[in-house]
Amino acid sequence: MKRAGVVFVMLFALVLAARALGADDESSARSWKKQATDTRATVVSVAQDLEKTGDKGNRDAAGLIADAKQFLAKGDENLAKADAEMGKSQFKEASSDYNMAWQYYVKAATAGLNAQSILSGQ
Repeated sequence: MKRAGVVFVMLFALVLAARALGADDESSARSWKKQATDTRATVVSVAQDLEKTGDKGNRDAAGLIADAKQFLAKGDENLAKADAEMGKSQFKEASSDYNMAWQYYVKAATAGLNAQSILSGQ
């Protein structure tokens, strides 16, 4: 949970700085796309680890794993929508949907890391 929070704060600060410097809609969308896809890669890694270990019969961990899967799916939906918008040069909309995808991926990562903590007894 701590790692996901730090990542969130760092990325949020980066985005605010880019906006303050007057980044246009297209570069904003590209920045959010990179952040979303990079975060997704981390989430998939955590999910793969959880697939290997399973929930070990722990109901709390099982619920968090289910939540992580749902958040990952919602993030993927927003990512696909944003990719389509980029193809139509709808950069402002794409930026918003990439941001939403990223938020879902952060939620998925948080749920997955919390499940790992429970399963490791931390």
